[in-house]
Amino acid sequence: MNDHIASRLDTRLEVVADTVEASELREEAKGRSDQSSAAPNRILELGCGLNKTPGAFGIDILRGSQADLIHDLDVFPYPLQDSSWDRIICHDVLEHVDNFVETMEEIWRVGAPGATVEVHAPFMSSVNYFSDPTHKRAFTSRSFDYFLEGTTAARFGYSRARFELAHCEYDAEDRPHRRGFHRWILSWANRNKVLYENRYAFLYPVYNISYSLRVVKEAV
Repeated sequence: MNDHIASRLDTRLEVVADTVEASELREEAKGRSDQSSAAPNRILELGCGLNKTPGAFGIDILRGSQADLIHDLDVFPYPLQDSSWDRIICHDVLEHVDNFVETMEEIWRVGAPGATVEVHAPFMSSVNYFSDPTHKRAFTSRSFDYFLEGTTAARFGYSRARFELAHCEYDAEDRPHRRGFHRWILSWANRNKVLYENRYAFLYPVYNISYSLRVVKEAV
């Protein structure tokens, strides 16, 4: 009986300990969240065009755009300080640059450690990619592997810039509006990206692909 009581007591203590630890972890996470929300969110938008993100510092080559700085993204280095931006937006712009690798190196240079990089671009089988004569490349789920540590592509050493891939999705903005078969096939493609791209991308094309990357570098 005493052994049984002791065993039950040990179990309850373990539950209490787990509860306390979980509570401490929640408080720690809340503290990090509060610090994060209090920190400045310096936003840079490359190729901002006529629809610049509110609060962003925009760069574009077009003088009639909403850019704060008129600059050609194929002229390096950009007139921006190192590690100076927390969020970098590249919406429908990376398909237009001549030097993709050096552009990514500039994004890495000006991004703060852990900065988010949001990319939206035409997918490889998209009719939108082929329709625009200024498009120089299309994208797949593996287009950024050359900058992701541990991937086979990164071993080629094209660049020293390093990122983490947090998310990648086809037609993210269109998904809520799809129904039936079209919604199912888009969900299937997103779950099986390599198989879809190798076998079925031109049988059922999607339009766009979006990524969320994080800058990997040591804090200065």
